Amino acid sequence: MESKPARDGAAEMTDETDADLLVYLAMADTDLDCARMAWETFYRRHVDYLYAVCLRAYGTILGGEAGAADLVAETFKRAYEHAGTFDAAGVTDAQQQLLRTRGWLGRIAQRLAMDVLRGRGGLKAHSLDADQWQQIAAEPPTLPAARDDERIAMVRRAIESLNAKEQTVIRVTFQWYRPGDANQRLPNDVCEDLATALGTTSENLRQIRRRALKKIEVFLRANAPHLAGRSKAP
Repeated sequence: MESKPARDGAAEMTDETDADLLVYLAMADTDLDCARMAWETFYRRHVDYLYAVCLRAYGTILGGEAGAADLVAETFKRAYEHAGTFDAAGVTDAQQQLLRTRGWLGRIAQRLAMDVLRGRGGLKAHSLDADQWQQIAAEPPTLPAARDDERIAMVRRAIESLNAKEQTVIRVTFQWYRPGDANQRLPNDVCEDLATALGTTSENLRQIRRRALKKIEVFLRANAPHLAGRSKAP
C-alpha cells in the first residue's frame, strides 16, 4: 500500500484571513502544530512588505539592511507573543484585514524603532522555538515592487533625492506626523536623541528639517508642478 505524501499544512492556510491566523497563533499552548502552520503563512504573507517599510523608514537609523532585518525579526517576535491582542474591529473583508494587520505590524515596528532612538534598548534577532522557525527562509526577503499612486511615488522620489542625514530627519519626522494637528513638532526627547545619533544639535536638526522640506518642495515643483501644491509636509 502506497503511503500518501505529507500534506503542506501551511499551504492549506493561505486562504485564511489575518485575523484567523492570529487566533491560531494565540492558541499555540493548546495546538502547537496549528500555530506553526499559521505562523509560517502569516510570516510569508507580510515579511517582504514589513522589511521594505523598515528598511525605507529606519534603515539609516539602525545601520542599514542588517538593522532593518533585526527590526523585522523583533517585530514578528512581538506579534507572535501578542497575537491575541489584535483587534479586527469587525472587519471581515480579507483585503481590509490585510491593511489593518500591516498597520498593526507597522505600529509595533515604530515603537521598537523609537525605543532604540531613545536609547532604551537595542534590537537583536531573536529565535523562537525551533518548531516555529524551522521552515522559514533565513535569507533577507526581496524588496517588493512599490505600488503607490503618482503623488506618493513622486514624494518618495523627492525624499530619496536628499542626502542621508536629511532623509533620516524627514523619515523620523513623518513617524510623528498626525494629519490635522496644528503646530506639530518632534517631542523634545526624540529630537535630542536624533540629534545625538546624527552627531549634531537640536537647533541644527530643525535647520536640516527646514532645508530638506524646501528641497522636497523644489523637487516637486520641478518634476510634478501639478502635485506640488497638494503635498503638505508636516
